Amino acid sequence: MKKRFPKLLYLFIITILSFTLAVPVCAKSPDIPDEETCYVLMDAKTGRIFAEQNADKQIRPASLTKILTAIVALENGGDLQQEMKVSQEAVYDIGKGGMNIGIMAGETGLTLENMLNVMLIKSANEAANIIAENLAPTRKDYVEMMNRRAKELGAVNTYYVNPSGKDTEKEDADHFTTARDMAIMARHAMTIPEFRKIVATEYYEDMPATNKHDKWDPLRNTNKFLWYDNTYTYTVNGKECEYTVTGMKTGYTAAAGNNLVISATGEDGMELIAVVMHVMTANKVYGYTSELLRYGFENYSMQKLTDAGNVIKSIIVEEAAGDDNILDLVTGSDFSAALPVQSGAAGNDIEARLDIPNVIKAPVRKGDVIGTVEYISDGNVIGKVDLIASRTISKAPAATVRDTDGEGPDPEPHYSYTVLGILLAASGFVLLRTILKKISRKVKKKKYEYRYYRGPNS
Repeated sequence: MKKRFPKLLYLFIITILSFTLAVPVCAKSPDIPDEETCYVLMDAKTGRIFAEQNADKQIRPASLTKILTAIVALENGGDLQQEMKVSQEAVYDIGKGGMNIGIMAGETGLTLENMLNVMLIKSANEAANIIAENLAPTRKDYVEMMNRRAKELGAVNTYYVNPSGKDTEKEDADHFTTARDMAIMARHAMTIPEFRKIVATEYYEDMPATNKHDKWDPLRNTNKFLWYDNTYTYTVNGKECEYTVTGMKTGYTAAAGNNLVISATGEDGMELIAVVMHVMTANKVYGYTSELLRYGFENYSMQKLTDAGNVIKSIIVEEAAGDDNILDLVTGSDFSAALPVQSGAAGNDIEARLDIPNVIKAPVRKGDVIGTVEYISDGNVIGKVDLIASRTISKAPAATVRDTDGEGPDPEPHYSYTVLGILLAASGFVLLRTILKKISRKVKKKKYEYRYYRGPNS
């Protein structure tokens, strides 16, 4: 026993070291020292969260509110060239110190498209009010539409009382959201082409002449990430790379602090959404957001999990012609996902879950969608790919049953019954006719005997 113990201990230590070395090293958290800051870093493709702090704390969004205002307008507004009516209430109700571009009550010639650009690029509060008043019976009705849409998108901790984000009046006290909810809404907004185009614009110069303005100065985006050059560097494995800011929205009030939502795309196509909110120290919101994006691009990358046409499973097709009943199910498209940047990370800890019917019957045509494969990481579905038939399989002819002589198929059942019925009816007719003839002969015979052979007492 004394000789064996050191060997067992040695094996135990080697096993522990091997296991330790095999565990992937997790990336450090973003270097954002402010414990009161609320932030979320999200993968735009799947909605997965890569980093968060105070993500569910309810806070004031300021002009980040306008992201949802724009979603509802673009999904329900219809014609972007619809002319907007400008009320005095819309122009005046912008809050103390509220951002505006000087639109005047009664101004004509301004369209929904103009107001969306002014609202998202210059963050003008009166533009948000004008949109709400023109696309719903009242601003209150429009805000109710916004709150319903937020819940539908999964932003369940959001409640707004106005379309602009102002928070200086008593009636604005219940206006709040969370960093997580903001990321959810921003991710959806970027799926709307017109929204994506507007928030990527550095200067807006298409404001038309109106009855109140002969011309407008160019309107520069409040998002400084778009100024001059919207590309920024990051490093992966010693190689310098670039990400491109694709847009989004700023927000500030004294109560809300500095808020910023940024979307950016790396060289490999991975798009991240960074939400940084409740930064109470001036000018730090851009630094925190840069750090969050750097963390994301340096620690995650798009990695391919499957190519189109990969065989995932072979199945048996029932009722196939002949013995040719084995069918390969292949992926209908490529699939890549944002995964940690580390050696051999692609596919690690990724579960592939198949959803295929228990029974597949011929005929099957090449390209038919038979099922799906879901890719799962940490219990979350990160993507789904269709499984399609790799080839066509024909259906076998209908099975036949031979007669006892082996000379041909039995007649169809309904045909046999018909023939049997006819035969029985014919037999019955013949039998009945024979019986009637016999009865008739007996009657005639008795009559004859009665007429000609009566006795003497007749």
